[in-house]
Amino acid sequence: MNGDENNRWYDKYPDLRKYVDILKSLNNQDRDEIIQSMKEIILNHDEELIDKNAMEFPIICRRRWYDKDPYAWLVVNSLKYAEEDLITDIIIFLHEKLYGT
Repeated sequence: MNGDENNRWYDKYPDLRKYVDILKSLNNQDRDEIIQSMKEIILNHDEELIDKNAMEFPIICRRRWYDKDPYAWLVVNSLKYAEEDLITDIIIFLHEKLYGT
């Protein structure tokens, strides 16, 4: 693990942490498709989640891969404010997309 371990809000979700880290190594097209699908899942759960929390997202430091991609930044950071059932749905989705099961 890198030095950011246990410094990210999603580190308390080991599977989510693993999947977000895997997304970093995907080619841009595959990653963009997954991020788009994640956004759709988020909006299906709460269509205002991203908009109502966007002002709370960190913008000062840009040290994570998704900080450099505004779209991924919105999606990943919005999950910080998600309810557990949405986090679970995202974890299940990412497992299926990344492992095909």
